[in-house]
Amino acid sequence: MTGNVTLCLILLTFSAATDFFDGYLARRLKVTSRLGGYYDATTDFVLVFGIFVIFSVKGYYPIWLLIFISALFVQFLVTSLYAKKLYDPVGKYAGSALYIGIVLTLIFPVQAIFSFVEFAFLGFFLVSLGSRIVSLARTTIRSTPKLI
Repeated sequence: MTGNVTLCLILLTFSAATDFFDGYLARRLKVTSRLGGYYDATTDFVLVFGIFVIFSVKGYYPIWLLIFISALFVQFLVTSLYAKKLYDPVGKYAGSALYIGIVLTLIFPVQAIFSFVEFAFLGFFLVSLGSRIVSLARTTIRSTPKLI
């Protein structure tokens, strides 16, 4: 079992490192694109969602957590299609919180960690949703033509 956890942590670290360097190089070389941003977010979602599916099958997490992870991704897609730049300081950290939740779950597979990850992610999700709603409202108000 320990070998599997170590291998998972190595693969997760490799994935995070390549994701970081890909983004860094794209910004540094000024070759970023909207499509690339969506592709990056989608691959991150697929990886994280897949890992949490495995955790759910093992009985670590309830199905509702998968629904909220999916909802976080959908909220990102919908709001980013509607407005080019949204101020959501929490949303970008919600993904990081999920990665931390994965690492904690792999290292300490106990109920206390499962509960912590569930409630922490739910908190991030709700605050991110509120932040995106406020940002969208502000963007809509600013872009609405004045009648006077």
